[in-house]
Amino acid sequence: MLKRTLIICLVGLLAISLIPLSILIENDKQADDLRVRNGVMDLSAWNYDQSKRIKLDGEWEFYWNRLLVPDDFKRAGTDMPSRSALIKVPSVWNGKAVDGERLPAHGFATYRMVLRNVPFDGVFALKKTNIRFSSVVYANGHKLFEDGRPSDIAEDYEAGNVPQIGFFSADKGDVEIIVHVANFDYANAGIPASLYFGEQTAMLAIQQKSKAHELGIFAILATLALIYLISFVTSVLYRKKDYSLLLFAVLCSFYALYNGLVGERVLLMYVPEISFELLFKVKDFCSLACFIGLAVLFYRLKQNVISLAFTRLFIIVLGSYMAMVVFLPIPVYGTVEPFMILVYESMTLWLVLRTAVLYVKSAENGRLKSFLLFVAIFCMLLYSVDLILFSFSLKEHVWLGQFYILVFNAIMIFLVVLRFFEAYHTIDEMKNRLLQLDKIKDDFLSNTSHELKTPLSAIVSITDTLLRGVEGPVSDKQAHNLAIVLGSGRRLTHLVNELLDYSKMKHGDIALLRSGIDLKAVVDSVIQIHSFLLGGKQIAIVNDVPGDIPAVYADSNRLIQILHNLIGNAIKFTDRGMVRISAKAIGDKVEVRVEDTGIGIAAPMQERIFQAFEQADSSDTKSYGGTGLGLSITKKLVELHGGVIHVDSSPGQGSAFTFTIPLSSGPASGGIEEREEGRPYESAPLSFSEYPVYVKGKREERILVVDDDPANLQAMINLLRLDGYSIVVVNRGQLALDELSQSPDVFLVVLDMMMPDMSGYEVLNKIRERFSPFELPVLMLTAKNRAAETKLSIDNGANDFVGKPYEAEELMARVRSLTRLKASVQTAKDAEIAFLRSQIKPHFLYNALNAIASLCLYEPRKAEELTLQLSQYLRNSFDFKQLESLTTLDKEMELVKAYVHIEQARFGARLQVEYEVGDYPDMRIPPLILQPLVENAIRHGVMSRSSGGIVKITVKQEGKASVRFAVEDNGRGMSEQTREALLNMDADKKGVGLWNINRRLKLLYGECIRLESAEGIGTKVSFDIPVRSIKRMEG
Repeated sequence: MLKRTLIICLVGLLAISLIPLSILIENDKQADDLRVRNGVMDLSAWNYDQSKRIKLDGEWEFYWNRLLVPDDFKRAGTDMPSRSALIKVPSVWNGKAVDGERLPAHGFATYRMVLRNVPFDGVFALKKTNIRFSSVVYANGHKLFEDGRPSDIAEDYEAGNVPQIGFFSADKGDVEIIVHVANFDYANAGIPASLYFGEQTAMLAIQQKSKAHELGIFAILATLALIYLISFVTSVLYRKKDYSLLLFAVLCSFYALYNGLVGERVLLMYVPEISFELLFKVKDFCSLACFIGLAVLFYRLKQNVISLAFTRLFIIVLGSYMAMVVFLPIPVYGTVEPFMILVYESMTLWLVLRTAVLYVKSAENGRLKSFLLFVAIFCMLLYSVDLILFSFSLKEHVWLGQFYILVFNAIMIFLVVLRFFEAYHTIDEMKNRLLQLDKIKDDFLSNTSHELKTPLSAIVSITDTLLRGVEGPVSDKQAHNLAIVLGSGRRLTHLVNELLDYSKMKHGDIALLRSGIDLKAVVDSVIQIHSFLLGGKQIAIVNDVPGDIPAVYADSNRLIQILHNLIGNAIKFTDRGMVRISAKAIGDKVEVRVEDTGIGIAAPMQERIFQAFEQADSSDTKSYGGTGLGLSITKKLVELHGGVIHVDSSPGQGSAFTFTIPLSSGPASGGIEEREEGRPYESAPLSFSEYPVYVKGKREERILVVDDDPANLQAMINLLRLDGYSIVVVNRGQLALDELSQSPDVFLVVLDMMMPDMSGYEVLNKIRERFSPFELPVLMLTAKNRAAETKLSIDNGANDFVGKPYEAEELMARVRSLTRLKASVQTAKDAEIAFLRSQIKPHFLYNALNAIASLCLYEPRKAEELTLQLSQYLRNSFDFKQLESLTTLDKEMELVKAYVHIEQARFGARLQVEYEVGDYPDMRIPPLILQPLVENAIRHGVMSRSSGGIVKITVKQEGKASVRFAVEDNGRGMSEQTREALLNMDADKKGVGLWNINRRLKLLYGECIRLESAEGIGTKVSFDIPVRSIKRMEG
């Protein structure tokens, strides 16, 4: 089977290549008698009726390095020019032997031949197609045409080579033809293509036919380029950019240009003034661009045919030669042309072989494409061979190559169309599959919703009866929790009803029970429901419906549902401001308008939001959650009432939804009836009055809970209270960050991922800027329990992750684990503080004891006082029972003063210390936060100078916001490099130094040490502790 397929393939390719060739040979067949022999052609055998033109092929007289005019041949005898040789036309003179020497490509010569026995009188034509690289043609002593400027001096020479035809009159008898040829540019020279002779009318007709052929090829390729370009632009407009179409357009454009500049060079009819050098360069450039374009095209169409590395190599090699074509003169880049031809012919042949192998290996369903691609590449190989044969003057025409390029484009068009039909077929199959899945989805939603309604109805009813006291009175706290359960149940019931309504609307099963309705009363009832659902938001809901508004003709439950969806939507996307409902009668309808001052909706989304499951696609609106069904159902309900709905909005400016409802022909029929199944969820006090909310527990561990849903917050409070935790509750990300700034002693943050003002990720990133995962654990909560969310949370610094709905046991297990982690870290910190407090430098103790010993003999009273100060210092330093992370300012100052007193006893008048400390008897601060700074100021500051100096200790309030702590000295100071090194000291070098103090300040208050110093002037170390933090710690 495989062999038979290969044989069919090869036979087909052979037919493609040989059939046009046989036609071409048949058309160009000429009698052997009509050949130039020894410079003469006898036309006695010319059958004019059978062949209107003849080729002047054969042995022409050749005169090397001479440009002879007709008069030179009229001389008789010895003055008659002697020919150098006979030369075959068509051919080039390169390498021909003349007088024992091989002729070079550059030079000049004269060709001459005589036509004998012209059969009739008349006007004849002589046509040349390709003479390299400049020429003048004479017939019967008259110059017919000149192409370029042939000259025996290179400086006077000018290249030119375009097809031309000349006319002359002749009688029966002989016609002499002389051709001057010169070349100082190209790699070969001579007359590589036949000259044609014939009667004027016939020759003109043949020329016009040839030009029409060339122009037709150009028009076909240019049209294909335009079609491909239009197809690409269309794909861009539909956001499906197919760059293969653009490549086809560019490729066909270069093919069209190239074919318009070879053969008859039909494009010169439109740009006759173009220089020959530019024409030649453009032709070569287009040829190379075609090969590069093909390589890129095949890579994009079928990457297993040609690799990226091969494509890049192709581009680099041919691109380099293209640059030579553009920037170098013809004689220079023409020298490497044979090598480049060998390169891209080899690459094209490799493509043919590679595609053949792919075709053989391909599966049955891909063989058609592989075979067609193989044929296309094979055509390109034949086309390139044809161009090479033409370039090297081994054939006269490019008609065969043009046939191959048309076959190639036909195959490419077929492949592109096939690809579009396959894509269409795939889309059609996907559409049918999606329709099936949509029906399955609708059935699932309908069935699930019906199944959910029964247990939900039971939950709501039982909770409602408990709240009403069916089992006896309930406490206020129990009533609050039952109200949250009731409200959450009815919210879920409303969602289930929305799903059922959506399913009914798709099948047209919703029936309206319409009557006259008091619109203002309906709006009042809906506002009353939503006024309890603001969740702590500062929003005013205003009913601006006039009291005298006529009754509307509507289904009361569906009208409530419309208003509920619009007002609920307005509240959801408004953090603060106003929601206003107004109405006015217009003709036979009432126009109802619901306005808010919320985040607004971008213009592109204003139509899409009324589609099912659609929401404004931005990070802001996604943070608010929702199913995306509310507005879709609202639009359908409005339309069922015979009205219309639209929205006017700008981002950041709020939104205004307007809908119309028909007027009733009579007055309102009475109160608002409300079926349980259509009733929106009731008002339950689901929110706290203000945030943050503090719940004191039996344990000292404080947990910060951040969630914008009041029901979730209450559920979390109930769970955490069971374990005795103290709880801080906030409903916004910024409030959480503010709380951490005021109370850094939080043990754990339980953080919801989706919140309105700041997402959980943003809050988490802000927390991690200040606290490490060990210093403050964060537990993330989200309803989107997917692997991507888990990874993103952990990558952003979360310690753990729990999906909603969560199991209470699982959640509490994770909370206990993270609080134990925090407790372990806190224990380690306390141990570190105790260790730091016990760090007494041996030389300090040695110096202090020496000072006391020296004073015992001469100043015993002073020695006693110094001993008491050292005792006080050691007592505070070795107080291991006091492991609290905070101490009072008074105790810290006792330690400072004891240390200073000992040092003053040693250094005497050289050490002066000034105190400017305010009265803060109850202020609590981290221990060892001032004494190390004073020690540094004495040891490394003033005592480094022989004259000593002054150390000033300051603690005073700066405005209402903070208390400023400062230690400054007038010692030797330090350089900028030393200052930076101290503040950025490696964490491994722990001690009671600047790095340790700076770390604790940042952890507790978010503040850092300020270090100001100048060499020879002194140093000042200062920091601020916020007043609110001091008060919180005091409490």
